[in-house]
Amino acid sequence: MKETFGYARFFLLFLFFFNGCAQQDGFPVLKGSYLGQNPPGMTPEIFAPGIISTKHHDEALFCTYIDGDSLFLFTRSSPGIAGQIYYPIHIMASKDGEWLQPYLASFHNKPCDKNLSIIPDDKTLFFGSRRSMDGRGESSKGFNIWAVKRTDEGFSNPRMLDPPVNSDDYDICPSVSKDGTLYFFSEREGGFGRADIYRSKLVDGKYTDVENLGEPVNTKNSEIDPFIAPDESYLIYCSKTLGGYGGHDLYITFRKQDGSWTEPVNMGQEINSSGYDWIPYVTSDGKYFFFTSNRAGGYDIYWADAKIIDELRSKNEK
Repeated sequence: MKETFGYARFFLLFLFFFNGCAQQDGFPVLKGSYLGQNPPGMTPEIFAPGIISTKHHDEALFCTYIDGDSLFLFTRSSPGIAGQIYYPIHIMASKDGEWLQPYLASFHNKPCDKNLSIIPDDKTLFFGSRRSMDGRGESSKGFNIWAVKRTDEGFSNPRMLDPPVNSDDYDICPSVSKDGTLYFFSEREGGFGRADIYRSKLVDGKYTDVENLGEPVNTKNSEIDPFIAPDESYLIYCSKTLGGYGGHDLYITFRKQDGSWTEPVNMGQEINSSGYDWIPYVTSDGKYFFFTSNRAGGYDIYWADAKIIDELRSKNEK
């Protein structure tokens, strides 16, 4: 065990050293929260253009922080065999107040990983993966939800969540509330459409029976990419329904006192576009709303002031 930790520590130091040296090779100096980017207003802007969202990649998906401002994680598309697109997990680390170049996460398993979510304990990272149980190749059962722990030595070995969270079908896009309740979407049988949003409560350290959120959230269409507020007061997700702005749009629903959900509302033409808008995420400080869109051609990560959520809540309460 000590040898493993020692190797992990050496590996991390090597990465920091390597990235620190490479920092001199044209990588911009980035300091401060959110990679030193100027905060956006209510109109979405591309986040960290040329750094996170780049012209060299067709897609730049999901991003999140862990350990306060010290680590920034995101996924970015990468071409695979037979025309497939994969989503390697990247990390940017802050050293002496300066952000270093991205590097692949130690627990990444090319080419099988996708999507990220942080539990509010700031230590547990959930992600979707198509890796097999033994880590040697891809599972024939599609995506499942996995987790790793952040430790002083780096990240623990990934573990796949047990049933009933994972099934023989497509289970992915985990999002976790403050009390550990796990929201995700699945293509398992018995849903309202091809893909529905489900949740599972954490009880005594284990996930309980999976619950379909039902109507009005789930419909005969596909509902995917849930983001749950830490207090479960609202849910943002992606769907393609009548009356939208184009491809997949982002919708929001608010939780009532009786635990039911309000009628979902489209997040509007400032957030949604004629293209695909998906993978929502609100920062843990509640300041910014992130999502992915191909409105400008390739897929990029956008961000906007999270006050848009308060505005939608006010309209919903009228």
